[in-house]
Amino acid sequence: MAYASKADIETLWGADFLSDLLPEDVDVDAAIATALRFASAEIDAHLSARYELPLADLPEILIAPAANIAVYVAANQHASLTTTIEERYKHAVELLKRIAEGKAGLGSSEPVIAIDGAASDSGAAFFAEPRVWGRRQP
Repeated sequence: MAYASKADIETLWGADFLSDLLPEDVDVDAAIATALRFASAEIDAHLSARYELPLADLPEILIAPAANIAVYVAANQHASLTTTIEERYKHAVELLKRIAEGKAGLGSSEPVIAIDGAASDSGAAFFAEPRVWGRRQP
């Protein structure tokens, strides 16, 4: 699943950003498609620790991290890395780590887990075997 598009990158970074980022002899569409594929794979690696993939809906919270990771990948491939690109990449990865650890969620797209007909909004589920030992009642 692609979490962002070229249009998302242009919205977040500006319309002329990609042409400034990449050399003139590079096919921008192909380079960004590859970078977005790598970004989605990196996001999936983090999300797979907590969620079953592919997700049913595209969470809006993942668009900016996907775009920022893709820009980082494209900049690294073409020696155009800046501090801003690197900082945005680090923030994206930090968010993904918090989501994987359960310290942040996917917002309104957070999957609801159903257990025995009841739903858990937090995604938490507790299972236990029947009690074997008990206290003797007087």
